[in-house]
Amino acid sequence: MPAPGLPTPDLRDELKAQPEPLLAIEKKLIGWSLGLGLGLLVLLLLANRLLPLN
Repeated sequence: MPAPGLPTPDLRDELKAQPEPLLAIEKKLIGWSLGLGLGLLVLLLLANRLLPLN
């Protein structure tokens, strides 16, 4: 529930708005997150192949 005196945002207006371009720092954070995630996934796969639990 919004605070009294503040306008309530309308979802239709938000969907019609033009998308804002990503900032340079946002692009860098996305790249680092994807790179780290994929790197850790490869590390996990290698650890699973080289050090199986069975």
